[in-house]
Amino acid sequence: MIGGPQSGKTTLLRTLVAALALTHTPREVAVYGVDLVGGGLLPLAGFSQVGGVTGRSDRERVRRTFEEVRGMLEHREEVFRERGIDSVESLRRRHAGGEVPELPMAEVVLVVDGLGLVRSEHEELEPLVADLLQRGGGYGIHLVGSLLRWNDLRIALQPAFGTRLELRLNDPADSVVDRRLAATLRDDQPGRVLTDARLFAQTALPRIDGVADAAALGDVVGQLGRAARSAWPGEPAPRVRVLPARLGADTLPGPREAPRRVPVGVDETTLQPLFLDLFDADQHLLVLGDGECGKTNLLRLVAAGLAARHGEEELVFAVMDPRRGLRDAVPEGLLGGYAGNGKVCGGLAAGIARELDRRMPEEVADQQALADGAWFSGPRIVVLVDDYDMPTAAGQQPLVPFLPYVPSARDIGLHFVVARRVAGASRALYDPFLQALRESGTSGLVMAGDRGEGQLFPGVYAGAQPAGRGWWVRRGEPVRLVQTAAAEAVQALL
Repeated sequence: MIGGPQSGKTTLLRTLVAALALTHTPREVAVYGVDLVGGGLLPLAGFSQVGGVTGRSDRERVRRTFEEVRGMLEHREEVFRERGIDSVESLRRRHAGGEVPELPMAEVVLVVDGLGLVRSEHEELEPLVADLLQRGGGYGIHLVGSLLRWNDLRIALQPAFGTRLELRLNDPADSVVDRRLAATLRDDQPGRVLTDARLFAQTALPRIDGVADAAALGDVVGQLGRAARSAWPGEPAPRVRVLPARLGADTLPGPREAPRRVPVGVDETTLQPLFLDLFDADQHLLVLGDGECGKTNLLRLVAAGLAARHGEEELVFAVMDPRRGLRDAVPEGLLGGYAGNGKVCGGLAAGIARELDRRMPEEVADQQALADGAWFSGPRIVVLVDDYDMPTAAGQQPLVPFLPYVPSARDIGLHFVVARRVAGASRALYDPFLQALRESGTSGLVMAGDRGEGQLFPGVYAGAQPAGRGWWVRRGEPVRLVQTAAAEAVQALL
């Protein structure tokens, strides 16, 4: 739908959704709305068929709406393949007969008021829009959008729209139907539409009370939605899932449910626990975030989770903590060393390096032992480093003694959990120790910070985030947004 300001685009979208809701059940269609213009779609949230409507100010929910619909598309691809469904018509027929229980609704409609603003304000969502346009129609997922000008959409995506409706345009020359006919639409004709067939139409108002008046239309739509919802006895359309604003550590699986891996939060895609597998898949963890983002909280959570799962014979911690935020994070029996400034950090690192040197295999070591991974005896060493930017100030490098052992860390029982500020990270990531850590395949968490620092991991930038929120980076997996748990109940885990 293309039209200038006050031409009736939002009203037309409201009418479309209201008409769908009054003629289809939530088992037949689910609607998801994204309003990037002015909030005109928000009253539609009252319909049972509407799974969620979000405005432009809630960037997280905007992104989640697109990603949720994209996830539905990927799920439908699997269902179509497994059940041999070859068309949307076949899906409708079989879904109505109860033959596709995996899908709560037959079809999905994503309504975007201000679709052209995705390109300028949510550039990261453009690939999702392109995917939905190019593949969604074949799986019963449809995109309805409004634009000020047809050229607000990339040329490659324009042919993907099967139906085009033009309301009054600011410049009739922008018409893709007929410029001469578009010039006849007047300012005093809101809702007058020029169709692909070069015919004029008048769109209806989204109300069924017989009053042909656009005054207080938002209230009328809200009342209609609530009335329709009260008349539907079944389940409403699935809601858009978002991460919690705060997550307690006591809500995560304990040592019995997860005896090896440490739960540190939940990921946005599934809202299931996110596990740090420090002794296998992850090996190390690098946390980047500015003040009050939750870095120290995460280190305390990791320390508590490991301490709850491993005894003194299996694990020992070395803590480097310039700001003293981890002084009571590790039980006394598991604490091998504590350093509170750069000079002491260097001495602690040198002492650990001497132990690591004894763990390295000798030239005449038994080859079978090396093949079995039995390079060392004794507890695994976990080095917790908070505020790494402080001991490395003025060019100091207190962790240089670890450099020869980082490539073999997996085999000698050495693991690092390091946190530092995003500020200055674009340069600091070339620090020899951090560079060695990244080259070894460390997992990462990028929390709140300045986007101007650039890519901290491939394709991952810092940005404004709530406390505890960040992008989880693990080699071989897509980047995910996660909410880490608050370590307020950490002592209970010990």
